[in-house]
Order: sequence, then C-alpha cells, then structure tokens
Amino acid sequence: MNLKFKPKPTIDREATEQELKNIKESEKMLKEEKKLPPTSQMVRDLAVTHWKSLKAFMRGKHVIVPQEVAEKRWNECIKCDRLLYDEINPDTDKKDGRCTECGCFMNVKCNYATAECPIGKWKKFENK
Repeated sequence: MNLKFKPKPTIDREATEQELKNIKESEKMLKEEKKLPPTSQMVRDLAVTHWKSLKAFMRGKHVIVPQEVAEKRWNECIKCDRLLYDEINPDTDKKDGRCTECGCFMNVKCNYATAECPIGKWKKFENK
C-alpha cells in the first residue's frame, strides 16, 4: 500500500474582510510584543559590566552604589516601558525586571557603579 500525501489544489481568491482584520491584529500584536535581545548581546552586556566593575575594583573605586542611588535607578526602571517583568525569582521571592534593550536583570544592574541604562535614563556612578 503506497500512502503518500497529496495536496489538494487551492483556488486563488481575495482575502475576506475577517482575514484581513486578523492579519492586521496579528501584526499589531507582534509590534507591541516585548522581546528580549539575542542571547549573544545579553552575554556581551553582562561581560562588559563585570569587566568594568573588575577594573574599578582594581583601581580602588566603587563597585556597588549606595542604596539610595540604587533605589533611584530602580525607580526610573520601574517607570520605563521597556522593563519586562518575568516570573517570581525563587531566590528572592521578587519579580525580576528585565530590560528589553539589554536583557539585563535591572534590579541587579542598578547596583553596579559602572553600569549604565542602555537608553540613557541613568549613568554610571561617579563618587567625587
């Protein structure tokens, strides 16, 4: 017995109003969807932040910002439309906010003195 899939011939036709509406809604949803950057970009950003922190530590500079600065940075992140909340982190029992620009966990990145917001909402910490 020879069973092979035989496609049925299709008839060319114009899309219906409902199909066009569904296409437009799908395109709108895809544009609004918040996606994280590629893994390679996230790893690169993490490596750069840690490398800068190591260099700062070796120079005797601050690696971690004061609590007030970290809270101010985090409050800026919370207001940002590019912050994406993931599921609750089992280690901290808090939602980990990830930036859709750099992919970093911003509740952690806010504490690094050498870290900067990828869209410029806050700069690296300079203690004069």
